[in-house]
Amino acid sequence: MDTAENYSTRNLIADIWHYVKPYKGRFWLALIAEIISDVAYLYPPYALAVIIDFFSKYTPGMDLETIYLTFTLSAIALIVIYASAYVTGKTTAELGEKIELDAQNKTLQHAISLDIAWHEKESTGNKYKRIERGARSLNQALQIFLNDFIDITIAIIGTVIIIFNANVIIGSILIVFLGTYWMIKRFFRKKAVFFTNITNKKEEERSGIFFEAINNVRSIKTMSMGETILRKLSKNAADIFKNIINRIFWNKTGQQISSFYTQIFQLCTIIFIVYGIVEGNYTIGLLVLFTGYFNRAYNSMHGLAEVSERFVIAKNSVQRMQDMLAIPVTIDDETGKVPFPQDWQEISLKNISFSYNNKPVLRNISFTVKRGEKIGVVGLSGAGKSTLFKLLLKEHESYKGTIAFDGVPLTGISKKDYFNYVAVVLQETELFNASLKDNVTITNQKQEKNKALLDKALATSHVKDFMPKLPKGTNTIIGEKGVKLSGGEKQRVGIARAIFKDPQIFLLDEATSHLDIESEEKIQDSLHAFFGGVTAIVIAHRLTTIKEMDRILVIEDGKILESGTFTELHAAQGRFYELWEKQKL
Repeated sequence: MDTAENYSTRNLIADIWHYVKPYKGRFWLALIAEIISDVAYLYPPYALAVIIDFFSKYTPGMDLETIYLTFTLSAIALIVIYASAYVTGKTTAELGEKIELDAQNKTLQHAISLDIAWHEKESTGNKYKRIERGARSLNQALQIFLNDFIDITIAIIGTVIIIFNANVIIGSILIVFLGTYWMIKRFFRKKAVFFTNITNKKEEERSGIFFEAINNVRSIKTMSMGETILRKLSKNAADIFKNIINRIFWNKTGQQISSFYTQIFQLCTIIFIVYGIVEGNYTIGLLVLFTGYFNRAYNSMHGLAEVSERFVIAKNSVQRMQDMLAIPVTIDDETGKVPFPQDWQEISLKNISFSYNNKPVLRNISFTVKRGEKIGVVGLSGAGKSTLFKLLLKEHESYKGTIAFDGVPLTGISKKDYFNYVAVVLQETELFNASLKDNVTITNQKQEKNKALLDKALATSHVKDFMPKLPKGTNTIIGEKGVKLSGGEKQRVGIARAIFKDPQIFLLDEATSHLDIESEEKIQDSLHAFFGGVTAIVIAHRLTTIKEMDRILVIEDGKILESGTFTELHAAQGRFYELWEKQKL
């Protein structure tokens, strides 16, 4: 993975080309048009010098062929300049927008493929900002290269050649100016870029705070956390402003010093040329030529300094996006993975141990699940129940022991293929700002138009119970994160979504925790009928929900403490019996 220190301009150019390559025809068209336009743009100041020199020596009756030719070439140059600039501008803008969208899609796709362990450490707003800013900076870097760098390079080289051809001494003076001006600008630019990069990172943190605040606005309002969030934002804003002040200082100071240096240098050179004219060594045309091209060279060098600063900032933003792309995909990597064994007969977990940050969560757990069996998992909060589900959902693979389907390790099974046969209902159902129907059918696009399956999912989950209040039925937009639905209604949609997937294996993690007793009982009755065709593993807080399971596992402190049917565990009067009696009170 490249870091800020070793991500070079060569790396950036290679990354730009990676995205541009599918559209290389447009790129070469824009590049050639830009070169033609910039070369043609060198001619007008030269033409003006020729005209002035001609008329400074003009006497009536002289042949005007040179003047006619100069005017004709100037008109042609103007047509070429604007026609080529139009082609370059239009093509570059279109190409830049295209690669920006491609970069966003590619990075988002990669981020989704990254292991959940990485996502748990990264702020959502921070991730979004890195992708958005990196893709935009890729576009900006391309624009800088085609619209600015080529123009500036041709202008500087062309100006030096023309001035040198006119007078070697003046040409040498121009080179000295360009070199010293660049050194001055480079010194101040490095200082400004340093503080710009710090500002960008602080803004990523700010985006994370903003996203979390908006995403959890209900909790913030009901728990009076607004002042705490605002204090964090205020501190972040103070840090950002401090770095912006430093950036402005170095930028403005550099601008004033370089501008003052330019004016003094130009004035001294003009005095030198005027003295040469008085002495008869130079012509007025040379003065016009120098003045015109010096301003162009100055503007180009000033532009190069500004462009270089923008280019470095863009490079750092692209580097942060590319850092994300460089993070290896492990669990979602399909290389060497085998398809899910559809005719499996047994799931086996042998000696499973797992830790979070060196803190043991699961300790040497072993059990088997026969195909078609219904398993209930109970225990106090923090016992390791949800962590067990995370392993079954391939969210983590850094565990000790083996999870296998008929001897085929879960780690060796294609995740994409695995989830064609597995559905899950989590404690918190995550919904999208789309219709109820789309929120349910999104898990099984192949059956998207299967109305019978949709009706079955909505009926089994009792979503149909609250559909009469939805103005457009299944086509009603339910709002971002399902804000238009209650907690229990969202859980029903989550259950419907899992049922619509028509899975072989059904995992439920306290999937009815937000439902009232009556609703829960109705859904449990429907689910038990649905369970007849699947293998189910159910984590339950309310023990009544797993009473009909074939087997119940009691987990405590990361270990299986008890295992058996409801009748067996209740009769044993052990830990399960204690939990059952407490819930009866």
